[in-house]
Amino acid sequence: MTFKVISGVNIKTAMGVTTLRPGQVVKLSASSATALIEAGRIVPVFEPVDDLNERMCIQSENCKPGQIEPYVTSFGTLIIPFNSDKKYHYWKPGGQSLCDTLRELGRCDLIEKYKSIYSN
Repeated sequence: MTFKVISGVNIKTAMGVTTLRPGQVVKLSASSATALIEAGRIVPVFEPVDDLNERMCIQSENCKPGQIEPYVTSFGTLIIPFNSDKKYHYWKPGGQSLCDTLRELGRCDLIEKYKSIYSN
């Protein structure tokens, strides 16, 4: 995972002692980062493309043939077909937010479910 250093710290590595400086971005395993996170030395850096979670919608490969419009399942899951209009591709530059897509579909009731630090 990727982390941003909040306050400087020296850590032991296989190659010796490494100094992490404030503002530096580093990649660490979750197990290596736990103590540093708890000490307030580092914070996770979330990347929208690589850090999708349960709040994000499904980018579906298995839509019905010809299905190109986003839709919401009976379980409240937003489906965005890969072959949909590029404006719906929130994971790409220029794509609109999930909240805007939900508003367009008339499902504002689901906006809180899909809100994240990346939505407006």
